Amino acid sequence: MATNEQLTAALNVVVNVARCIALKRALAEADSDPSLNFWRVVHGNLLDVAVLDWCKLFGSDDEDRQLLHWKNVFGDEDAFRAGLFAHVQLDQDAWRDYWQKMKSYRDQHVAHLDFNRRDVSHYPDLGPALASVCYYYSRLIVELRAMGDARFPDDLSRYYEAFLAQADEIAKAVTAGTRGFAERVG
Repeated sequence: MATNEQLTAALNVVVNVARCIALKRALAEADSDPSLNFWRVVHGNLLDVAVLDWCKLFGSDDEDRQLLHWKNVFGDEDAFRAGLFAHVQLDQDAWRDYWQKMKSYRDQHVAHLDFNRRDVSHYPDLGPALASVCYYYSRLIVELRAMGDARFPDDLSRYYEAFLAQADEIAKAVTAGTRGFAERVG
């Protein structure tokens, strides 16, 4: 059984993935092809952190080094896996393919630099990542409530939507505020 500390740490990572996805989407909505390197770096870093944190939850399940991986947090692997597949609307093969793409992106471009694979032909789709962390959160919150911890929202999807709405407003304002800047660093 996971400890309160482990559950809370997992919750913080889950929420960070959702926030990074919301911020990336808000910035892309405000300016999908920014001319300033400043915004390009921010877009890339949000993607990289979302993938890196997602892999803490769904990547390798090493019991000693990945205490937040879902298999090391929840004891009922079959039930979790079935609920996850239903929630993200992917079957086992599609999930395995998605997992491999996320893990490969992390391994080759974020956590390590694979000199033989520096060209990124596609960036990970963050839709299944968001759906999977929302499912993970739904399971976490049940465990935390059972331990008497009621300080967190009941539903990550609703939190995400509220965070995204605010991020959209902010992104529009800050990208508009930098439209007059010309890139001076090549």
